[in-house]
Amino acid sequence: MTICETRPEGLTHTRHLENLLPADFKSLLMGLAGKLYDSLCAADENLGHLEEELLRGGHEVFRQMLEKAAQQKADAAPPLCPKCQNKLGRLSRDHGTTIQTRFGLIRVERARGYCKRCRKWRFPADHVLDLPEEGTQSPGVQEIAALTVSQMPAQQAEHLVERLTGIKVSAATLGRQAREQGQQAEQKRDSLDGQMSQPEGRLQQDSDLQLQLALQPFTLVIELDAWNIRERDDWGQSVSKRAAGEEPSRWHWVYGGTCFRLNQRVESAGGRPEILSRGYAMTRGGVDALKQQLWAEAMRHGLGRANEVLIVADGAVVHAVSQSFKDLAKRSPAIRRFYYEGLAPARRLLRFGSGS
Repeated sequence: MTICETRPEGLTHTRHLENLLPADFKSLLMGLAGKLYDSLCAADENLGHLEEELLRGGHEVFRQMLEKAAQQKADAAPPLCPKCQNKLGRLSRDHGTTIQTRFGLIRVERARGYCKRCRKWRFPADHVLDLPEEGTQSPGVQEIAALTVSQMPAQQAEHLVERLTGIKVSAATLGRQAREQGQQAEQKRDSLDGQMSQPEGRLQQDSDLQLQLALQPFTLVIELDAWNIRERDDWGQSVSKRAAGEEPSRWHWVYGGTCFRLNQRVESAGGRPEILSRGYAMTRGGVDALKQQLWAEAMRHGLGRANEVLIVADGAVVHAVSQSFKDLAKRSPAIRRFYYEGLAPARRLLRFGSGS
């Protein structure tokens, strides 16, 4: 039974709420109010300074409340393996861990048990709190890392995160968490793409396609492109690679595709052209990876029911992708139509236009 299955009322409920408050919350709040008062009395400070005081001073209040709530949630975690749901044996308690949260560091004590089926030690609380198997960053910090490092180098993200959130997370931690989030996203996408060849894949299609209604004939537009980007890999290994006679790779080909139905073009109230639903596939994994992702996205947007398929791309990309789709066309009627009515004619047209 979790702590919320039988929610208390009245005085008992008030005690539960009080258990989440900091031990000396009145003094914390008075200290924060004092900093706010000093700021509002300063003639050269404005609303931005008041916000900064609340951001920095409020972290300790929130940190202590979060620590108490996380501990209660960890204590209520059932002694089950998060992977196979087998009951854990050889349970022992008071295995502490320090977690980096968006309000600072917190300490949580957890139980540990052994799963005979998986033959691994498990911490059920880690699954309940959504902590990574390797690392001690909260989901909030994981999200911050993924969003910031996807937009800028980790060294710049480190300063931006500290400026906007008031917490200090090292560039190495941000980079590691961003990579782990990216790997999880890739695994999730692979799983969803794999489902598209199964009956349950229909649930991923556009809502009107899921209804299996008779649709007016529509054209599916697929745009393809590839470009070269400079992106550093193998951080900290450049010297060792060069010593071994291997030059570190910096330039990588990125393959991308997008698809949408032509009849889903609309205009906003201001007259701006918009597309109601568009799918994307972007990968550094080569043409084979683009083939799988693009097929799944195209199926989500009606490839199997399209009256026509319009390919917009340069000759090199169409040639590469059409070669990859040729094998799949033998096994799938939808892809066979996509290949013979879309990719192959486009490849012939581009070859003819280029004089090759």
